[in-house]
Amino acid sequence: MKLCKRLGCKAMIPYDQTNPYCENHRQDYHEYQRPSRPVDQRHYNLTRRDQEANQFYHTRAWRQLSLLVKRQAMMTCECCGHTALTKGKLLVDHIVPRRIDKRCQLDRDNLWVLCYSCHYWKTQLETQIYLDGEANFIANLDTATRWNQDAIRNWIIDKKSKSI
Repeated sequence: MKLCKRLGCKAMIPYDQTNPYCENHRQDYHEYQRPSRPVDQRHYNLTRRDQEANQFYHTRAWRQLSLLVKRQAMMTCECCGHTALTKGKLLVDHIVPRRIDKRCQLDRDNLWVLCYSCHYWKTQLETQIYLDGEANFIANLDTATRWNQDAIRNWIIDKKSKSI
């Protein structure tokens, strides 16, 4: 037996009951099931991701290189040190974004492992420093030389510490 989930209620309910509330408060229960990650990822790939990028990230070469990079980093975020041994908790990211310089998309020196939190902040930085459009190729390459891995790491750590 366990207590009803309603604050202050002392009623006991069976442990295996799906609804965590007693008979008096059962109307408070709202079952919500978040779509599983593969469903979310599939939806993102179909609706938001650039189709050329989607094809690239599903190639055998990328999957093998990505796994190698994660293993070399010992399944640890190279920015904050977060470790995740379960599948899908870390991702391999391009230091100079793939959309900026496709020549480095399979270059091991342009890849690092990030947790989702650090990847979020890196994406925020990329939207600030890189210009849109292929006409800005040279300007973006110049920006990429100023924002190396250490500069990006310091910026992310600073932003994460301020957001806490």
